[in-house]
Amino acid sequence: MPDDPSALRDEVATLRAANARLRAVVEAKDTEIAALRAVLEAGQARQAEVIRRLELRVAEMERRLGMDSSNSSTPPSKEPLAAKARQRAARRASLRERSPKRRPGGQPGHQGAGLEPARDPDRAEKADPPAECRSCGAGLAGAEPAGRGWGQVWDIPPVRLEKVPWLLPKLRCGACGTVTTADPPGGRAGTVVYGPNVNAAAVLLDSEGNVPAERTAMLMAALLGAPVSAGFVARAHERLAETLEAAGFDETMKAALGAEEALCADESPAKFSRRNYRALSE
Repeated sequence: MPDDPSALRDEVATLRAANARLRAVVEAKDTEIAALRAVLEAGQARQAEVIRRLELRVAEMERRLGMDSSNSSTPPSKEPLAAKARQRAARRASLRERSPKRRPGGQPGHQGAGLEPARDPDRAEKADPPAECRSCGAGLAGAEPAGRGWGQVWDIPPVRLEKVPWLLPKLRCGACGTVTTADPPGGRAGTVVYGPNVNAAAVLLDSEGNVPAERTAMLMAALLGAPVSAGFVARAHERLAETLEAAGFDETMKAALGAEEALCADESPAKFSRRNYRALSE
């Protein structure tokens, strides 16, 4: 250690300067650490907010997925597939839950609704003999007859579109000489049209079955073999409306309803114009 006071003073000054530099470096590092900590805390806050929003979104999606016609105003036709699957599973579970005292099948006192054998069936058929034993599986070729059993099958015969040509007589009027040709059922001379039964089927499916016109046409082609168009279905409604109007159906119905003391109506919403309201209220 130097004995010279001036040398000591110089060494102390050097150490103080080095200490000041170190303190400045530490303060700079502290400032940088504080800035990094602020950035990290801000990022964590943003991340927590994003997580909170995602959790809310997931909860809302789960709530919507759980909505069906039984717990909301969602119509059955717009239920998601998952909701319909849950309802089917719940119905199956409820059907499987059976009281130990409850036997399968109809309960005592329950009036059955099964099919009764028809006394006057449309036709009779003969089945082929059984090919093998129902007990051991042995072949029954050449086996001894043991009587006959019976059974009835109720079914719909294959539907086939019937294409019928009509011979239409023509008559000449003795007064003016005009020739008048007869009309086929539901049609006119010189045209090919679908008959009354096809028109009735289109109106029944489209209105009573609540099936859109396009699907009505598809069903009629698949079930009845009548490849009609959606326009034909719409026109069938128009023809029915024209026939009812010509017969005075609306006036007769309004008079009949007006004579009743009380009327019952479906509460389902429906579009109704003011013009129709005025027509009914007149």
